Amino acid sequence: METRSHLYFAPSVGRTSEDDQHYLIFHIPGNPGLITYYDPFLSTLHALLSSSPTSPSANFHICGHSLAGFETTEQTHKLAGLHAQIQHVDDLLYEEVDEVRHQSRQSPKVLLMGHSVGAYILLEIIRRHRRRIEGGATDFDLIGGILLFPTITHIARSPSGMVASALLAIPRAAHIASAIIKSITYLIPASFLYHLIRVFACFPEHAARTTAAFIKSPIGVKESLILGKDEMDMITNDKWGEEIWGAATEPGTNSKDTIHSNLVFFWGSNDKWVAQNTRNELIDARGFRRSKASSSTASSISDASSPVDGWKPSMFIDDKKIPHGFCIKHSEVVAEQVRTWVEEIILNHNES
Repeated sequence: METRSHLYFAPSVGRTSEDDQHYLIFHIPGNPGLITYYDPFLSTLHALLSSSPTSPSANFHICGHSLAGFETTEQTHKLAGLHAQIQHVDDLLYEEVDEVRHQSRQSPKVLLMGHSVGAYILLEIIRRHRRRIEGGATDFDLIGGILLFPTITHIARSPSGMVASALLAIPRAAHIASAIIKSITYLIPASFLYHLIRVFACFPEHAARTTAAFIKSPIGVKESLILGKDEMDMITNDKWGEEIWGAATEPGTNSKDTIHSNLVFFWGSNDKWVAQNTRNELIDARGFRRSKASSSTASSISDASSPVDGWKPSMFIDDKKIPHGFCIKHSEVVAEQVRTWVEEIILNHNES
């Protein structure tokens, strides 16, 4: 069983004109890094944005790629740790920017999205982008980032992280565990495995098909565990400085590149992969609380209107008990909320 390693949703046919602005929304998956887990989420988001009356002159290109090592076809594969995944995603992003530029004959404005460890990769991509600009390079216009259930500090202190870090600390744990799973599922046809997952895990069609492909893939299980070990070891302290958390644009950089004021964090209320104390510490250090919620699906803890703290990222805590793996059964409700944030980021960017 094979799944696609790339999803792309083009602007609606007949809706584009030469005066329209093109936007590239580039999504970075979590672990396991198969992009087809996000097919309903990205397709719903595309439909919502394409029909939105608040952005009639905007054309949205929405895409995402599987992380390296999660390909489900039989070909040569190489395991990739977290550093290699960051470089892999950075390369793919530039390929997509070039492709949209070729299609639209204009440089698109770019908005990044990342889920779980994909949010960590997103911040590293922003850091690289800012350094290129501050070094005098000409780069694309990165207007914002949306981080969904982000695992960006001390993941090993979370309830699930404590279990994972203990298991992955066993020597050659990834190789042993993947070999065991391979031996158990080797004689099970992918189609039958798909039905088992649908029945016993109660997964919808897209998630069951993707999970079956993941289990039967050449190195997907081993890659997931190798990457997971890096997450436990490397995602610790808040490692980002002013280039992420709100420094004013330095002289000589792209004055329209307002990434510093357009980051949105969406935290789970009871996320098993995020320790609540580390989440709250990050919010206290980087966000700004206010008592009134600004969203129907999330409580706001950031006040963009504050004259002192307005540069800080917008941060929200979910109030609907959406699980960390939202892309399994909660794609539509998250897409509805993300649509609002995308429109707000575009509005803020156009007014800057």
